Amino acid sequence: MDIFNIIIIIGLFHFSLSDGNIWRDYPTCRIGRLQSPIRIKEYESIYANNFSFVYQNYKECNCNNSNNTNNTNNYAYTIECNEGTGGYVNFERGGVIKQYEFIRAEIYPALHEVDGQRDKKDYELHLIHKKNLDFVTNKNQYRSIQDPNMYLIVVLRYRECSGEDPCSSDNGLLEQLTNDNFTSINLNEYNIFQDKRAYFYEGSFVHIPCDENVNYYIVKDFFNFNISNQNFSNSVNDGIKFDDINLANVFGRPIFKNFMNYREVLGNYYFSFKNIIVSFLFIIIFL
Repeated sequence: MDIFNIIIIIGLFHFSLSDGNIWRDYPTCRIGRLQSPIRIKEYESIYANNFSFVYQNYKECNCNNSNNTNNTNNYAYTIECNEGTGGYVNFERGGVIKQYEFIRAEIYPALHEVDGQRDKKDYELHLIHKKNLDFVTNKNQYRSIQDPNMYLIVVLRYRECSGEDPCSSDNGLLEQLTNDNFTSINLNEYNIFQDKRAYFYEGSFVHIPCDENVNYYIVKDFFNFNISNQNFSNSVNDGIKFDDINLANVFGRPIFKNFMNYREVLGNYYFSFKNIIVSFLFIIIFL
């Protein structure tokens, strides 16, 4: 037996001893170059106004609450929609519209670090959508964008808020999703991610096999968290631990944002004003 086979056997043995919660043990999750979650910094992000939700037609998603026992995902509190019951959103990027069907929701402890904010008491709700390959619209007829990603994940971040740290209300979405007795959900009733400040980047699923075919839409601001469901807390705590989460390297990936801070706004105003003055002077000179 050569040294290469020995290394493979040792690696497989090590992985078999793992409890599976540290997904970086899996080769693709460790060496992939489009992995998630990542650290997002506003001042390193690129302003772009060419990605947004243009239409949503969610339905009453008949679902089951599988906690952390679902074969698809062993690391999260999972709510799975029965096939074809979740409805969809149309998402525009670069002038091209894609349609994505809502298929499930997953709840994690805080994964992404956004603008330096990430705490073990925080949570992330991942609303997972799958691309409809049969979707056709006339708007896309003369446009194309290289986007092989099959999934769109909308990430909502939650924390217990106070007067000093205000958060937005989600109109009870997280509370309903973590209710042991609920059987359906309609995201049309919440409208919690349209017209919000958000980041966008290309990444991966955060569970084995860490497929790198995901578009992430991360709402910047926190939503209010106030859940007393002990079953939910136990399920999340039995899954992946906050301290086990290693943020992935960005590897030069562009991270976009749909908003500007006041310095960027003033900077754009300044240069626009400067261009107007220069153009006016040129007109006077040549007249």
